[in-house]
Amino acid sequence: MSFPIVNPDVYLNYLNSSVASEYELDRNINLATLGALVWDILSSLPADYKLIRTMKLSFSLSAYFMTRPAALAMVILAVLQKTGPVAECGLIATMVAAFQVISSATASYLFLKRVHTVYYMNRIVKYAFSFLWLVAVGTSCAVFSGAVHDYIEIADTKHCLRNKGWTALSVAFMDPFLFDTLVYVAITWKILTTHRLGPRQSCWRALWRGEALPRLSRALLQSGQQYYL
Repeated sequence: MSFPIVNPDVYLNYLNSSVASEYELDRNINLATLGALVWDILSSLPADYKLIRTMKLSFSLSAYFMTRPAALAMVILAVLQKTGPVAECGLIATMVAAFQVISSATASYLFLKRVHTVYYMNRIVKYAFSFLWLVAVGTSCAVFSGAVHDYIEIADTKHCLRNKGWTALSVAFMDPFLFDTLVYVAITWKILTTHRLGPRQSCWRALWRGEALPRLSRALLQSGQQYYL
């Protein structure tokens, strides 16, 4: 026996309890992510302004200044996708995917340049990580797989719901994560093996605190930890 929808304007009324709970959880996570990202952007404004004034335009600098705006656009659209109303679910999903790819590619590129700097004398390592970066960017494009068709409107409420699995999205997010992990491990290994730090305890202190390391190596290690975390 079916019951009529008491309030047809409330989109959650058309979903079962488990799907509605997951939907609200995703929405709240997106809202929290948006708040954290806005705080990160605002707190970075003084340093970013200094970079603009002191550094010449380069591909790396352009990638740096593309990363946060692309991530911000992606999160705003993801929030809009969950809060609605939106006219075209497929269009919003495609735009979210596009900004996700841009943000992921530019952020990973900055990490790639760190490897190139640390292993500047080793062409094999540089070429290998450049290839891995291209693979990571290519697989991140898996978010476009079904972006238009995987989202449906919830009973003419102008709210969107993903109606298919997350396999493609899992691949799209996992490969860039693995690339960043490899970069972090490679840089950390190079720094710790270049500077002889004595006992194992000293190595662990250097790894987590940057103790006994030159200023440049410590900055590379700690900023890499911040980005990776």
